[in-house]
Amino acid sequence: MKPRDKTEGLNDLESDIYLRKAIDEYSLFEGRKHCFPSVEDIHIGYGIDENYVRCMGASIASICFNNRRDNLVFHVLANGLKKDSMTKLNQLANDFNVNIHVYAINNRTFKHLPVQAHFPASIYYRFILPAILTVPKILYLDADIICLGEIQSLPSVDMQANVVAAVPDLESLASKRNHILGLKQHTYFNSGVLLIDIQNWNNHYVAKKALALLEQEPKKFRYPDQDVLNVVLTGKVKYLGKEWNRINTPDMVDNGIILLHFAAHPKPWSIAWGKSDLCNDFTRNIYSKYENLSPWKNSKPTEPQNYKEMKYYAQCLLKAGDYKEGFYWYGRYLKTKMKTKLCAGNGI
Repeated sequence: MKPRDKTEGLNDLESDIYLRKAIDEYSLFEGRKHCFPSVEDIHIGYGIDENYVRCMGASIASICFNNRRDNLVFHVLANGLKKDSMTKLNQLANDFNVNIHVYAINNRTFKHLPVQAHFPASIYYRFILPAILTVPKILYLDADIICLGEIQSLPSVDMQANVVAAVPDLESLASKRNHILGLKQHTYFNSGVLLIDIQNWNNHYVAKKALALLEQEPKKFRYPDQDVLNVVLTGKVKYLGKEWNRINTPDMVDNGIILLHFAAHPKPWSIAWGKSDLCNDFTRNIYSKYENLSPWKNSKPTEPQNYKEMKYYAQCLLKAGDYKEGFYWYGRYLKTKMKTKLCAGNGI
């Protein structure tokens, strides 16, 4: 028996109210001391939890650094942010002359949706943005994206009546996902960068349809938010050049990238980054450059968070000839994997 769709029977207004109920608190950090006349605001949104606030800080710093003559407004939908993180966001707003709106999210609205180790509930927060904002467009970004250039031309792109503008994903992944999802004559896009036409999004009930599909067929969507948006938005996408969402790969070079997406693991704030094939002469210090412009500067690299990351780090160490440390992390990988599988088997 399929689970009941929590948005079943809701009209457009009621669906918006349903999503707005996910917001428990609202804070505004008003760092803007002046604005540039005759320049429209660029609204940028993120969906995070405490684990991703650090890299989002670097992302915001990179946008501000490379777009100093734009009026930037940030909207952060977040769950579980610590007091220290909120203090740093306030400092970030003041350091870069921007306003940062922070919406504290509870996860009750999303508790029936599929989550995974690398896909927490925060991946669904982007669905809330069109329900709470009255601006024409919002540029949604994953928190692991670093800006390397000017973005002011993106919000003014001709959407041609489409709901979103997005970038095609890597072909090796895109073809597989299209086949599994049964999508024909569709170019599978990466959802890490979405320019959203808010009125069109709401008129097409995108959030309502996406949440319903996720509840009805949770196992179908390997990349939950991304897969379901590709299904719902088929035929409603304006495609952008890859410079607007360039996925980090081992062979990456500097070729006019504007938004660099560290989508793969390990992440550049991880202890495993420097030993990864993804880290090359071009990408090695990009993330740290912008993190050091933020209140999170001098933060220590993070250790592996789950058994898959532990295994990868152990393999990197062993490949580099660091056998003592490599075997230590391989042992932690085996113990953590066994514990994880045992807990899953017991329903814990």
